[in-house]
Amino acid sequence: MTPDGHAALQYAASEGYAPLREAVAAMLPWDVDPGQVLITTGSQQGLDLVAKVLVDAGSRILVETPTYLGALQAFTPMEPEIVGVASDSDGVDVDRLAGTAKDARFLYVLPNFQNPTGRTMSEARRAALSRRASELGLPLVEDNPYGDLWFDAPPPLPLTARNPEGGIYMGSFSKILAPGLRLGFVIAPKAIFPKLLQAKQAADLHSPGFNQRMVAEVMKDGFLDPPCCRPSARCTSRSAMQCWPR
Repeated sequence: MTPDGHAALQYAASEGYAPLREAVAAMLPWDVDPGQVLITTGSQQGLDLVAKVLVDAGSRILVETPTYLGALQAFTPMEPEIVGVASDSDGVDVDRLAGTAKDARFLYVLPNFQNPTGRTMSEARRAALSRRASELGLPLVEDNPYGDLWFDAPPPLPLTARNPEGGIYMGSFSKILAPGLRLGFVIAPKAIFPKLLQAKQAADLHSPGFNQRMVAEVMKDGFLDPPCCRPSARCTSRSAMQCWPR
């Protein structure tokens, strides 16, 4: 980072540091254009931006039962109608989704190690939910701050990977590096991305450039690659895609 020190302390692009956006796109298990990656000041800001762009007063949004308190705190200032969707130990009850999905802006889900229940949505349930949401024209907002905290086997493929144009995906570096860095990211369809970027610009111009460069350096060396990509120290984030079940 030494040659880039001046830029690290200056104003920067609202989208985020280009090498970090590229690294995020490369680590995901579906084809993502770095131009779809928005670096956020923690994934909590991602929730706030999604609410500002997609939610109006009185509009309906769906959430799992129960759901993450921080998401409710981000959505509530927009004054939506928040509707809980029946859920069981596998996640959202897909058979009961149609009754609540009419005119809903999106369904907010945490498929991996869900907060507050800790449950992980099964492969069968993910496939069924992705298919049903597509049939209903219901966008999915997939929050995945905990998905890299596995030990024996990675969780099933993300919902967004099954229908990239039908959802928004959020991730965080808080749980795997340091929450004090306040860095997360949003992956959005190209049609929605400009509006999220506009909201980001209005919120804080950009996330800290120095912190973004630190994370990009860590990712460049393969430190965040899944264990199944090791012991090779030269393992790249792109090869990490091969570790994810398909």
